[in-house]
Amino acid sequence: MQIQILSIKAENKPTKTPGKTTPALDIAFKNLTFQGKVEGKLLYSFGGNKGGYDGLLNAAPGEVYDIDVVKNTAGYNDWTTAKKSDGSGVATGSSQTATPSSTGKSFVPSKSTYPTDEERAKTQVYIVRQSNITAALNLLSVGAKAPPKIEDVIKTAKIFEDHVFGTSNDKVEAESPSQFSDLEDKDDFPDMPQ
Repeated sequence: MQIQILSIKAENKPTKTPGKTTPALDIAFKNLTFQGKVEGKLLYSFGGNKGGYDGLLNAAPGEVYDIDVVKNTAGYNDWTTAKKSDGSGVATGSSQTATPSSTGKSFVPSKSTYPTDEERAKTQVYIVRQSNITAALNLLSVGAKAPPKIEDVIKTAKIFEDHVFGTSNDKVEAESPSQFSDLEDKDDFPDMPQ
């Protein structure tokens, strides 16, 4: 991964032991490997991030660094090394982490947590179905002396769903026209004021 430092601040962060602190770097950076996205990282001076901490200890805003990223056993990305770069050779648009050549450790590329178009479409169908079941239950409960049968609720919800998605069958449309084309004129309502 290649980053450009926006700001970097050396701090002493409190540890779990009362009164003790540990050195850390609070970094804001542009992820040049991922479309220049602005991100932040807190690097501690120990563990899997020690190499990254040591490499960035004297970094300054505006500088570009190549970072080797390894996913640790807990599933977090460790910055194992950080080397100053001239900014060339960046592969923009990739969200995959770099393979650390010096450590020899294997890594798992990070996966996107955003839903795909197919997953979003499937979620929308579920939302429409849930809404239509609620609407069918409300419709069938009005004036009912007993709770509606599940089969009737599902059948009615399916009719609503078909209408929403524009897949209504002709039989349902013939039984319940969606327009008022069968009304001839205002004489169909003799008690209405004119």
